[in-house]
Amino acid sequence: MEKSRANVTICGSEYVLSGEKSEEKIKEIARYVDEELRRTSKALNSNPNYRAAVLTAINLAEKLMDNSDLLLKLQTENHQLDNDVKHYITLWEGAKKQVTDLKDQINSEANKQVQDTARVRDLEQKCSELESAYFDLQMENVNLKNEMRNLKRISKQDEF
Repeated sequence: MEKSRANVTICGSEYVLSGEKSEEKIKEIARYVDEELRRTSKALNSNPNYRAAVLTAINLAEKLMDNSDLLLKLQTENHQLDNDVKHYITLWEGAKKQVTDLKDQINSEANKQVQDTARVRDLEQKCSELESAYFDLQMENVNLKNEMRNLKRISKQDEF
Protein backbone atom coordinates (compact mmCIF):
# COMPACT_ATOMS: atom_id res chain seq x y z
CA MET A 1 0.00 0.00 0.00
CA GLU A 2 1.18 3.52 -0.71
CA LYS A 3 2.22 5.70 2.25
CA SER A 4 0.11 8.74 3.07
CA ARG A 5 1.25 11.96 4.74
CA ALA A 6 -0.74 14.29 6.95
CA ASN A 7 0.00 17.57 8.75
CA VAL A 8 -1.46 17.36 12.27
CA THR A 9 -1.41 19.39 15.49
CA ILE A 10 -1.06 17.67 18.86
CA CYS A 11 -1.20 19.91 21.95
CA GLY A 12 -0.26 22.95 19.86
CA SER A 13 2.77 21.37 18.18
CA GLU A 14 2.82 20.69 14.43
CA TYR A 15 3.83 17.25 13.13
CA VAL A 16 4.04 15.62 9.73
CA LEU A 17 2.97 11.99 10.07
CA SER A 18 3.16 9.31 7.42
CA GLY A 19 1.88 5.77 7.30
CA GLU A 20 0.03 3.15 5.32
CA LYS A 21 -3.36 4.45 6.49
CA SER A 22 -5.24 7.12 4.55
CA GLU A 23 -4.58 10.79 5.31
CA GLU A 24 -8.01 11.05 6.96
CA LYS A 25 -7.30 8.04 9.19
CA ILE A 26 -3.90 9.49 10.21
CA LYS A 27 -5.61 12.78 11.16
CA GLU A 28 -8.27 10.88 13.13
CA ILE A 29 -5.56 9.01 15.09
CA ALA A 30 -3.73 12.29 15.79
CA ARG A 31 -6.98 13.92 17.03
CA TYR A 32 -7.51 10.95 19.36
CA VAL A 33 -3.96 11.24 20.77
CA ASP A 34 -4.42 15.02 21.16
CA GLU A 35 -7.71 14.50 23.05
CA GLU A 36 -6.17 11.84 25.31
CA LEU A 37 -3.12 14.02 26.04
CA ARG A 38 -5.33 17.03 26.84
CA ARG A 39 -7.56 14.85 29.08
CA THR A 40 -4.52 13.56 31.01
CA SER A 41 -3.07 17.09 31.32
CA LYS A 42 -6.40 18.38 32.62
CA ALA A 43 -6.51 15.55 35.21
CA LEU A 44 -2.95 16.52 36.32
CA ASN A 45 -3.89 20.24 36.37
CA SER A 46 -0.91 21.05 34.18
CA ASN A 47 0.00 21.92 30.62
CA PRO A 48 0.91 19.05 28.30
CA ASN A 49 4.43 17.93 29.19
CA TYR A 50 6.65 14.87 29.33
CA ARG A 51 4.85 13.46 32.42
CA ALA A 52 1.42 13.90 30.79
CA ALA A 53 2.73 12.25 27.60
CA VAL A 54 4.03 9.24 29.57
CA LEU A 55 0.72 8.85 31.46
CA THR A 56 -1.21 9.20 28.19
CA ALA A 57 1.01 6.54 26.61
CA ILE A 58 0.35 4.23 29.60
CA ASN A 59 -3.41 4.87 29.36
CA LEU A 60 -3.37 4.19 25.62
CA ALA A 61 -1.27 1.03 26.15
CA GLU A 62 -3.80 -0.14 28.76
CA LYS A 63 -6.66 0.45 26.29
CA LEU A 64 -4.67 -1.35 23.60
CA MET A 65 -4.06 -4.35 25.86
CA ASP A 66 -7.70 -4.41 26.98
CA ASN A 67 -8.73 -4.35 23.34
CA SER A 68 -6.19 -7.08 22.54
CA ASP A 69 -7.62 -9.21 25.36
CA LEU A 70 -11.12 -8.51 24.11
CA LEU A 71 -10.05 -9.35 20.56
CA LEU A 72 -8.56 -12.67 21.74
CA LYS A 73 -11.75 -13.44 23.67
CA LEU A 74 -13.90 -12.57 20.63
CA GLN A 75 -11.67 -14.66 18.34
CA THR A 76 -12.03 -17.60 20.73
CA GLU A 77 -15.80 -17.13 20.86
CA ASN A 78 -15.87 -16.79 17.07
CA HIS A 79 -13.91 -20.03 16.71
CA GLN A 80 -16.35 -21.77 19.07
CA LEU A 81 -19.28 -20.33 17.13
CA ASP A 82 -17.74 -21.57 13.87
CA ASN A 83 -17.47 -25.05 15.41
CA ASP A 84 -21.06 -24.81 16.65
CA VAL A 85 -22.24 -23.73 13.20
CA LYS A 86 -20.42 -26.67 11.59
CA HIS A 87 -22.01 -29.01 14.15
CA TYR A 88 -25.50 -27.61 13.52
CA ILE A 89 -24.98 -27.74 9.76
CA THR A 90 -24.04 -31.42 10.14
CA LEU A 91 -27.18 -31.97 12.23
CA TRP A 92 -29.24 -30.05 9.66
CA GLU A 93 -27.86 -32.13 6.79
CA GLY A 94 -28.61 -35.31 8.76
CA ALA A 95 -32.15 -34.11 9.46
CA LYS A 96 -32.65 -33.24 5.77
CA LYS A 97 -31.48 -36.74 4.82
CA GLN A 98 -33.86 -38.27 7.37
CA VAL A 99 -36.74 -36.20 5.97
CA THR A 100 -35.85 -37.30 2.43
CA ASP A 101 -35.62 -40.93 3.53
CA LEU A 102 -38.96 -40.66 5.35
CA LYS A 103 -40.59 -39.07 2.29
CA ASP A 104 -39.24 -41.92 0.15
CA GLN A 105 -40.55 -44.42 2.70
CA ILE A 106 -43.96 -42.71 2.75
CA ASN A 107 -44.09 -42.80 -1.06
CA SER A 108 -43.11 -46.46 -1.05
CA GLU A 109 -45.75 -47.26 1.56
CA ALA A 110 -48.32 -45.24 -0.39
CA ASN A 111 -47.49 -47.25 -3.54
CA LYS A 112 -47.81 -50.48 -1.56
CA GLN A 113 -51.15 -49.30 -0.21
CA VAL A 114 -52.38 -48.54 -3.74
CA GLN A 115 -51.26 -52.00 -4.85
CA ASP A 116 -52.85 -53.62 -1.79
CA THR A 117 -56.09 -51.72 -2.39
CA ALA A 118 -56.15 -52.94 -6.00
CA ARG A 119 -55.44 -56.50 -4.82
CA VAL A 120 -58.21 -56.29 -2.21
CA ARG A 121 -60.59 -55.03 -4.90
CA ASP A 122 -59.60 -57.97 -7.14
CA LEU A 123 -60.05 -60.44 -4.29
CA GLU A 124 -63.44 -58.93 -3.41
CA GLN A 125 -64.43 -59.28 -7.07
CA LYS A 126 -63.30 -62.93 -7.09
CA CYS A 127 -65.17 -63.54 -3.82
CA SER A 128 -68.28 -62.02 -5.34
CA GLU A 129 -67.87 -64.22 -8.44
CA LEU A 130 -67.30 -67.29 -6.26
CA GLU A 131 -70.37 -66.45 -4.18
CA SER A 132 -72.40 -66.14 -7.37
CA ALA A 133 -71.00 -69.44 -8.65
CA TYR A 134 -71.69 -71.05 -5.26
CA PHE A 135 -75.25 -69.72 -5.33
CA ASP A 136 -75.65 -71.02 -8.89
CA LEU A 137 -74.32 -74.43 -7.80
CA GLN A 138 -76.71 -74.49 -4.86
CA MET A 139 -79.61 -73.67 -7.15
CA GLU A 140 -78.49 -76.34 -9.59
CA ASN A 141 -78.15 -78.78 -6.69
CA VAL A 142 -81.70 -77.97 -5.54
CA ASN A 143 -82.95 -78.38 -9.09
CA LEU A 144 -81.12 -81.70 -9.45
CA LYS A 145 -82.53 -82.93 -6.13
CA ASN A 146 -86.01 -81.98 -7.26
CA GLU A 147 -85.43 -83.66 -10.56
CA MET A 148 -84.18 -86.79 -8.75
CA ARG A 149 -87.25 -86.81 -6.54
CA ASN A 150 -89.46 -86.45 -9.54
CA LEU A 151 -87.62 -89.27 -11.30
CA LYS A 152 -87.92 -91.47 -8.21
CA ARG A 153 -91.59 -90.71 -7.97
CA ILE A 154 -92.12 -91.47 -11.61
CA SER A 155 -90.07 -94.59 -11.26
CA LYS A 156 -92.19 -95.70 -8.29
CA GLN A 157 -95.36 -94.96 -10.15
CA ASP A 158 -94.21 -97.02 -13.08
CA GLU A 159 -93.60 -99.93 -10.75
CA PHE A 160 -97.13 -99.95 -9.53
